[in-house]
Amino acid sequence: MNIPKYIRDIKRGIVCCGLLFTLLLNCYAGQKEMKEVSGNMMILYFRFDKFVVDSGYMNNSRTLCHWDELFTDCNLCARIDSINIYSFASPEGNSVYNEQLARQRSTAVKSYLKWKYPNLDQCHIHLYPQGENWKEFRQLIIDDKNLPDRKEVLQIIERNEDPERCKALLNKLDNGVPYRYIHDHLLPYLRNAAICVVWIKPDCLPALPEVAHINSDSLKKELYPVPQFTNETTDRAKEKKFTSSGLRKKTGRPLFALKTNLLFDAALMPNVEIEVPIGKRWSINGEYVFPWWLLKDNRYCLEILSGGLEGRYWCGSSQKRERREILTGHFFGLYVGGGKYDLQWKENGYQGEFFIAAGISYGWVTRIARNLHLELSAGIGLLRTDYRHYHAQDHYQTLLWQENGNYTWLGPTKVKVSLVWLLNHKTKRGGAE
Repeated sequence: MNIPKYIRDIKRGIVCCGLLFTLLLNCYAGQKEMKEVSGNMMILYFRFDKFVVDSGYMNNSRTLCHWDELFTDCNLCARIDSINIYSFASPEGNSVYNEQLARQRSTAVKSYLKWKYPNLDQCHIHLYPQGENWKEFRQLIIDDKNLPDRKEVLQIIERNEDPERCKALLNKLDNGVPYRYIHDHLLPYLRNAAICVVWIKPDCLPALPEVAHINSDSLKKELYPVPQFTNETTDRAKEKKFTSSGLRKKTGRPLFALKTNLLFDAALMPNVEIEVPIGKRWSINGEYVFPWWLLKDNRYCLEILSGGLEGRYWCGSSQKRERREILTGHFFGLYVGGGKYDLQWKENGYQGEFFIAAGISYGWVTRIARNLHLELSAGIGLLRTDYRHYHAQDHYQTLLWQENGNYTWLGPTKVKVSLVWLLNHKTKRGGAE
């Protein structure tokens, strides 16, 4: 046995183990640093009902300065794996509108990054609009000891799963005193927050600039307490917003709507209407009525052929029309129509080869099911017709003309309770953007 050689092998083994242990420590430190870098969140706030990046609002200037330090470094940008933008709206107002507002805010942040930092790889910027942030809203209420009726507010939030009912109860609580405090002191940090999370590849981490952390003590003096957004919050909202495939469904714009007037249907008068949307505020509606009945051995006659066109203007501001489903809400219209008729009740009847009606209309449409709407409308205008009055004899087989005349009517000329069926484009699937 060669003892000196054996001792040298032992020393070499000890040295190798020491080097391996040192390498593992460095790798662990690098992973820890990577975890800290990946967890950095840079918060950008938006004004009420706005989605414009405003450097003069709250502490946005600090965040934008940090973006300049981070994204103007080309070497650092080359190592960015992804930029995930999570955007929020406060739990007030209409939930559907808040979801749209959150999407607009995330899109605004991405547009700002593309414009300000063209060296960024745009494929690595991902949008995750979250909508209303109820979890952080509840946490803000728990942390704020000055909120009036704080226990009652928490009970309302915890006992009501329906967001709309919860909002209504908060507004009514104690004549609105707690809600006014919430509106002034808490909601700005929920309706105005967009979070940008940056992950850095761990291959060769450079020294990153210090994140522009917001000092909560200074903020209490300047404005309001700062909420903390967690991965649990974003994960929960992400599960709510996305399907199992990670994609969100997008419904297409209606091609047109098929309609029938239920009042005419009840009177055994077949009818059909077609309405075509034009943009977001206009539509054209065409209608055709075609009952042609002879009943009970010609004692009763209901023969009408008529048609008409109506142009409609849908009311509401641009923002309201943007978030409202198409062909719903209030509208005003101008209509014109005409046709011919033969109406007989036992021995007496009236026949007209042509009549014309024109006027203005007002209506309201609401959704009652998927692709199904209910329309209530009425029109006031002028109706003009030439007619012939006749008398039936010989068991209603002979018609004796009595007189000719004309008739003019100014007043209500149409009433509708219509069932509306929307025919849409095919449903498309798209990513978060």
